Amino acid sequence: MHDFGAHATTALANMTNSDIPDDVHLVLEQIVHDSDEVVDQYHIVVANGDVQVVAGPAENADVVLRQDAATARALREGTLHAQNAFLTGRLSIDGNINKLLEHGPLLAALLPGLGG
Repeated sequence: MHDFGAHATTALANMTNSDIPDDVHLVLEQIVHDSDEVVDQYHIVVANGDVQVVAGPAENADVVLRQDAATARALREGTLHAQNAFLTGRLSIDGNINKLLEHGPLLAALLPGLGG
């Protein structure tokens, strides 16, 4: 099992309360697969000025990101941007894309490759 959520946990540890707006309510789920097998699945919960990275699937995700392990690795390392991954079919996005776009800077701090 891979731990692609570790970078989000590390980024979260480096954030201060002022980095997390009080009015954001978002659940973003990441699913990383290798062929047909899920190799990592976690979700990020942003609510009331707090962020949590939780292992496993979300009960009610606002946004679900799916990608293969190579894409997840490239996004994490900054060698691939989420827009390029999405446009080339390497990243699929389901759910409320407006919420994803609205909270892009916060999510980019937690998930390299999403911002900028």
